[in-house]
Amino acid sequence: MTSTIDPRRQRELVRLLERMGLEQSTLERVNSAGFDWLLIDQALVHPSFSNVYNNDQLEFVGDSVLRLSVSLFLKEQYGDRKVGDLAALRSHLVSDKTLAEIASIYELQKYVVVSNAARNDSQALRSLLADALEALMAAIYIATCDLAYIRKWLDPHMLRFSESLLAIPALGNYKVALQELTQGRWKRLPEYRNVDAVNSLFCVEVWFDDRCWGKGQGKSIKAAQQEAAAIALKQMSQL
Repeated sequence: MTSTIDPRRQRELVRLLERMGLEQSTLERVNSAGFDWLLIDQALVHPSFSNVYNNDQLEFVGDSVLRLSVSLFLKEQYGDRKVGDLAALRSHLVSDKTLAEIASIYELQKYVVVSNAARNDSQALRSLLADALEALMAAIYIATCDLAYIRKWLDPHMLRFSESLLAIPALGNYKVALQELTQGRWKRLPEYRNVDAVNSLFCVEVWFDDRCWGKGQGKSIKAAQQEAAAIALKQMSQL
């Protein structure tokens, strides 16, 4: 399919993918019909901007593309580890927090088309960027039918995050690591308190000795607890 998007917009998207190591000349040789730049454009249109032309369905597909890419990476890189360890690593690697960090590296916020209200909502920015990155993965995969064009730029990030996670006690399970810390030092456990949701995200605070040590957000209570525990662990480890 030949792109019908504005030439200026296409040049912007070309620059974005080239920053990710995907050269335009290479992409346009993928099939005889040419590379689908219109699909790449749609991947970066937030639903707040258009109810019809947006990245909702691409983000849905991108979630599977991401999980498969990360699963293959983990099998190849850490094939000697137990499945439970790989699953724990994957849960962190596919989180909104990780995806938003990767999206920020490529300054994806400059390319996402979004309503003014959503753009100015700093609390929703992480979820917006994570969804856009997943949608972009779907668009690249659909346009190429080859995970290699995803893994070329994704694997180096996954390696960096994996090595950081493996250096953390309890393999990046911050809840378990925090529990081990408080139980070992003070013989008590932290308390997790659910607070009002923000932009459809669960919010959790972790308390210990009448003090809130961390607050986290996530698409699930478990994810929010992990983020809160990570913040608390960093602070309490310094005591």
